[in-house]
Amino acid sequence: MTAQKPLLVEKKPLAIRADLSERQIQRYQPALQEAGPSNLELDQFDNRSPLRGLVIAGLATILVSFGGFFAWGFSVELSSATVANGTIIVDSKRKTISHFEGGVMNRLLVQEGDKVTVGQPLIELEDTRARSSLRSLQARRIGLIAKMARLKAEQNDAEQISFPNDFGDAWDVAMDDSIRAETIFFEKRRETKVGRVEVQRKTIEEHLELAASYDIQIEAIDRQIGFIREHRAAMDSLVKIGAVPRTQVIEIDSRLSDLARQRGELVGNKAQSEKAAAGAQLALTGIESDFQSTIAGEITTARVDLADVEQQITASKDVLRRLEIRSPQDGIISNILLRTPGSAVTPGQPLLEIVPENEPLLVEMRVNPRDIDSIAVGSHTQVRLTAYNQRSRLPMEGTITYVAADQSVDEKSNSAFFVARAKLDPASLEANPDVRLYPGMPAEVLIIHASRRAIDYITSPVLESFHRAFRED
Repeated sequence: MTAQKPLLVEKKPLAIRADLSERQIQRYQPALQEAGPSNLELDQFDNRSPLRGLVIAGLATILVSFGGFFAWGFSVELSSATVANGTIIVDSKRKTISHFEGGVMNRLLVQEGDKVTVGQPLIELEDTRARSSLRSLQARRIGLIAKMARLKAEQNDAEQISFPNDFGDAWDVAMDDSIRAETIFFEKRRETKVGRVEVQRKTIEEHLELAASYDIQIEAIDRQIGFIREHRAAMDSLVKIGAVPRTQVIEIDSRLSDLARQRGELVGNKAQSEKAAAGAQLALTGIESDFQSTIAGEITTARVDLADVEQQITASKDVLRRLEIRSPQDGIISNILLRTPGSAVTPGQPLLEIVPENEPLLVEMRVNPRDIDSIAVGSHTQVRLTAYNQRSRLPMEGTITYVAADQSVDEKSNSAFFVARAKLDPASLEANPDVRLYPGMPAEVLIIHASRRAIDYITSPVLESFHRAFRED
């Protein structure tokens, strides 16, 4: 019996077909075991090689992606911005036209869209009442000027009044009436004063004449007393020698006593007359003094009244001048609120608006209070006009020129906001020659902040969430 040669198995990679049945696999199992474990392991290793490569490639891709992302996040800086809705406005804003005193509309002189220049009439108000008030004040002024002329004539004791040639903006009727009235008053008052003075002067003359008559009587009595005394001296000699009786001397003495009494009465009467004359003279002086004092007081009052009337006339002329409402500047008429003649105009009531022309245009925006810390005067902005197609228009550059110091509240929505304004860059306007700006145009404003790393945009929300989370109860 011939010995069988051993079965040689090549050490080739053994490919196991996927379509072999389980029985066929069991049939080849002894041969596979005789071939040794190394061939089996090599075959299994060869079957796992493609999957391992994919895993390694995937991990490498992930590592490179994350590494590149973090490298980009830490090295690249991005600009952030606050978005705010805005409106194109005129630098000096619209001018709302109103009237200080109010009145009644007479005529509307402009229409919406009209271009007006500074000083051009816009609205006329009824002037009947204002003109009547002005004429009344002017008549009073004329009367006071005439009164001042009359008082100065009385003060200087003039024979007639010297009226001024110019009564200002007076009319002939009022001037003639005032001159006539003051002339009559001057003459009556002068007659009264002269009459009082004449009475006192006559009183003085009467008392002085009476005092003079008393002097004459006193002188006569004095002479009579002198004669009687001489006669008595002669009688004394005769009495001593007994030529005449003593009774005659006594009669002479009695006569002297009567004359002395009469003389005393005359002296007393003279003193009373002189006193009465002095009193009348004092009264005469008092008449003139009181008259001048009265005149001075009336002049002071008239001057005050005249100054007051002058101020009222100035104010009344100003009211009359303002009845023709004029444009305060060049611009375009807009938003006429009152059109009907005869309509009542209340003081301060808005009548129309003027949009200034040839003035710089700004963008006024409402900034959310949460973003107010990120904007300031000088901040850079990008303005997009929403009325135009954004794909064919470049955003216009601008600079923040104003930030409100305090927040405002919208009365309708009750939302708070800060007002900010931005000035557009002239170069940006030149770069968009077909873009025309109009007051009231809507705009979207991007307020550019300081640059930040890209990674900060990812980590900041997470850090803020942690910051709030660790403080919640």
